[in-house]
Amino acid sequence: MARQNGELVQWNDERGFGFIAGDDGQRSFVHISDIGRIATRPRAGDRVSFTLGRGSDGRLAAKDVKIAGANPLNSEAKHRGAPAPAAAGIGVRGVTAGVIMALALADHLLGRAPAWLPLAYVVIGAASIVVYWLDKRAAKAGNWRVAEVRLHIIDAIGGIAGGLVAQQLLRHKTSKQSFMVATALIATGHIAALASLLLGLWGIR
Repeated sequence: MARQNGELVQWNDERGFGFIAGDDGQRSFVHISDIGRIATRPRAGDRVSFTLGRGSDGRLAAKDVKIAGANPLNSEAKHRGAPAPAAAGIGVRGVTAGVIMALALADHLLGRAPAWLPLAYVVIGAASIVVYWLDKRAAKAGNWRVAEVRLHIIDAIGGIAGGLVAQQLLRHKTSKQSFMVATALIATGHIAALASLLLGLWGIR
């Protein structure tokens, strides 16, 4: 079947599907599993080429979708002999995670907080890393994703250091502006709370 061109006019990143408006005016459903593997997530406004096929419900759907100008995954680049991007370093996220953990530990060592505080950051942070990894894995496989609000909740209740580490190491959730803003606000809130605890402005018994 001949390839067609169009534009991704609607995209639900959380659920992994959207709609393409073909240059011929026809609107087609598209699932993440039918989009060629790329290093970044699809976005509304992306120019695409595709073929038409049948979806799981028997309706017409876009298949073998390729996003114009999108970078392929590292494994594909390596297969073609192209150099893969450099591995993720510590970065701002890693530094911020370290500051959060250092403040939590300092609060305990200076008698401002009980031992469970830094321990909670470690345990919940580890859980956050696992959830981010599962979401990254689901994204690659085109399966149902972890809702963004759940990632934020886990980070907000103490998993923020782990969440930041996961974002940095997995290169996950690092391009969506709204998600990055929410993460920054959560991290800032934890740093402010831990710093004020260290200064004796409030206490934990």
